[in-house]
Amino acid sequence: MADKFSVLKQYYGYDSFRSGQEPVIDHILAGRDVLAVMPTGAGKSICYQIPAVLMPGITLVISPLISLMKDQVGALNQNGIRAAYLNSSLSARQFSMALANAKAGVYKIIYVAPERLLTDSFLDFASAVHISLVAVDEAHCVSQWGHDFRTSYTHIADFVSRLPHRPVLAAFTATATELVKADVRALLSLRDPFEITTGFDRPNLYFGVADSGNRVDYICDYLNTNPERSGIIYAMTRKNVEMLHARLTAKGFPVTLYHAGLSDGERAENQDAFIRDVKPVMIATNAFGMGIDKPDVAFIIHYNLPLSMEAYYQEAGRAGRDGSEADCILLYSPADIHTAKFLIENGSDEDEAATPEEIETAKRSRYQKLEHMISYCKTTDCLRSFILRYFGEKTDGNPCGKCSSCRSEYEQRDVTDIVHAVYMAVDVTGERFGMAFVTDFLHGDDNGRMDALGFTEERGFGILQHEPVNLIRDVIMRMVDAGLLRRSEGQYPTLSIDASLDRFVKSKQRLTVKRAKEKPKKAKSAKSAPSLPEYADPVIYEALRKYRREMADKRSVPAYVIFTDAALKEIAAKQPKNIFELMNVRGIGAQKAEKYGKDVIDIVMKNS
Repeated sequence: MADKFSVLKQYYGYDSFRSGQEPVIDHILAGRDVLAVMPTGAGKSICYQIPAVLMPGITLVISPLISLMKDQVGALNQNGIRAAYLNSSLSARQFSMALANAKAGVYKIIYVAPERLLTDSFLDFASAVHISLVAVDEAHCVSQWGHDFRTSYTHIADFVSRLPHRPVLAAFTATATELVKADVRALLSLRDPFEITTGFDRPNLYFGVADSGNRVDYICDYLNTNPERSGIIYAMTRKNVEMLHARLTAKGFPVTLYHAGLSDGERAENQDAFIRDVKPVMIATNAFGMGIDKPDVAFIIHYNLPLSMEAYYQEAGRAGRDGSEADCILLYSPADIHTAKFLIENGSDEDEAATPEEIETAKRSRYQKLEHMISYCKTTDCLRSFILRYFGEKTDGNPCGKCSSCRSEYEQRDVTDIVHAVYMAVDVTGERFGMAFVTDFLHGDDNGRMDALGFTEERGFGILQHEPVNLIRDVIMRMVDAGLLRRSEGQYPTLSIDASLDRFVKSKQRLTVKRAKEKPKKAKSAKSAPSLPEYADPVIYEALRKYRREMADKRSVPAYVIFTDAALKEIAAKQPKNIFELMNVRGIGAQKAEKYGKDVIDIVMKNS
C-alpha cells in the first residue's frame, strides 16, 4: 500500500521531506483543515499533491493564474500523476471534454480559476463527483489586508458550502501578517485548522540594495557578467517596463516583457518565451510573478521601490526555487518614493463598499508598509535579519555574510555640520517643504520652483554643493528617525523642526552616521559560466542540457519539467552508470527514470 514516502520517491524522486511539509501532509490525510505560511521555494505544492494521490476522489487546486496551472499540470503529468486545468484558456469544447474526463475519474488533481467556481457547469460537475480536498494557493488573495486582494477568492467559502460533502480545506501562502491570517481563517471558513509558519529564511538568496546613479547601466553590467541566466526585472510602471525592454533589446539582450496593458495573447506568448528560456529575462510590472513555477530563476532585480516588504519578498522569492544560489537586488532611488505615494493615493484596489474611514485606514496601513520598505533600503544592518525581523522571526543577530550590508565596509562620518545646515534650511524655507526640496536647496539645485519662490537668493542656498546628494538625504532621514525633525504623513510630507533639534544645536552635540566606504572601480569581469559543483563534468552537463531542450520541445513543456538544473548538475557530478544509480539523484523518481533513464545513461557513458 502506497504511503507518503513511497509517493514522494516514486513521483518526485526525493527521499525526505523539507521542513514543514510532513506535518501539513499528515494533518490533511487525517481530515483536518490547514493554514500553511511557507516561503516561496519551500515546496508548498507537494503538501497538497501527495495527499491528492493518497486520498480517494479528486483534489481541486484553486489558483489565480493560468500560467501556474499550465506549468504545474504539465509537471504532474510528466511525473505520472494525471492532472488537468479548467480556465479561460480552454475552448468551450475543450472545457466540456475536460469536465467529462474528470467525471469519469481520469484525473486525480484539477486546477481551477476562482472565477469558475460558481458557474452552473462547474457547480454541476462538483456536485456529481467526490471532492476530498480543496487546496487554496496564494490564499492571501482573499484578504483586503493582503498585498494582492482578489474579489473572486471571497467566493471560495460559498462554493465549498454548496458541495454535497465538505472536503478538507488547505490554504497556502508565502507571506501573511497576523491580520491576513485572521482573514484567511474567517473568509475561507476554515474549521479548527492546523496552522504552521515555517522559517522565512532563504539561505541560498543574496540580498542587495544598490543606490545606483544610472540604473539601466547597472542592469546592463549585471546581464553582461551573468549571461545565460534566467531572471526577472521588476519595474513599477508600464512606462518603465516598455523603456527597459526597448533599451535592453537595442543592446542585444534576450529580454521579453509583461504588463497588464498587453493583450492576453501577447502576455501568454511572452511568458511562454520566458518559461522555455527562448528569452530568459523577463521585464515586468507586479502583474507578473505570483504563482510563477520556474525553479531556475537566478536573479530578481527591482528597478523601482516595491510598495511593501510583503510584495518585495514575494517577488524576490521567485529566485532560486531549485536551491541554487541566486541574487535579489533592489535598485533604490528616492525619486521612487513619490511614485509609490502617488500609487497609494490613486490606487484602484479599494473596496467599492468601503466607507471613507475604512479607505483612509487602509491608506495609512499602506504608508506604514512603505516606510518599512524605505527603511530596508536605507539600513546598514544585515538585510536578511531585517527581513526576518519584519516577518516576526527571531534572529541570532550575527551578520549573514550574504547581503550588500554584510559585504560592505563602513566608516563613521561626523555629519554635525550637515545637521546644522539642514536646521537652517528647514527654518529658512518656512517648514513648508519636504526632503527633496530641502536637499535641492542645500545642494544648490534649482528645480524651477526654487528660483520662482525666491529661495536661490536666501542664505544657505548651495551651502552643501560639494556633498553627495545621497549623504544629505541620509542625514535628513537620520534626523527624522532621531526625532530631531518631524515629518508629516500623506503623499507630500513636509519637514518641521522639533524642540529637540534646538536643544541638540545649543548643547553642541555631535551626530555620526555609518557610511559605506567608496570602492575603487573594477574592470568588468569576464562573462561567468554556469556554476557547477565540484567534480561535475562540464561536457556531460552541456550534453544533458541539450538533450533536455530536445525533450522539452518534443513534449511542449518547459525544460525544467523534464529535469531541473540541480538534477543535471548532480548527474554530471555523480555520473550514474545504471538506472538504480540514476534514481539516487534528487528529483528523479521512477517515472522520470523510466522515461528518460536509458538516454541519460547513454549520454553519461558517451561523454565520460
